Amino acid sequence: MTNEHYLRVSYFVVALVSLGLGVAAYRVLRRPFTAICETLPGKSHLSTWKRTLAVSLTMAALLGFLSVSYRYCGKSYAEIVNDRSYLVQVNRNQIQATAESIVYAVFGWCLVIVIFLVIARKRRQSPGDLD
Repeated sequence: MTNEHYLRVSYFVVALVSLGLGVAAYRVLRRPFTAICETLPGKSHLSTWKRTLAVSLTMAALLGFLSVSYRYCGKSYAEIVNDRSYLVQVNRNQIQATAESIVYAVFGWCLVIVIFLVIARKRRQSPGDLD
């Protein structure tokens, strides 16, 4: 396989792997997320929150993938294609950036859930309770 062919194939394979990581993160987190959302008042927006979680995790994965550029180093296309080790390194960087973006998205959702839980707890407490 030539380096140019490797560049094209690996770009799409890593893009699919990145998308798969985002979908896998959603599939792992959807049940706990749904369970938490069901404890909150106002369940009418549950399906919207679940869709938003799915979209945000897959978008975070794809944006992480797209954040890594082959031309970041300032090399020309011919120099990039001639260096197989550089192509492999960029693929690794793309997967790493994807994973980091998913982690940041999960932390963001954790913050949102904590805010929801604090608000729900304050609504449940009466003014006379000191818990």
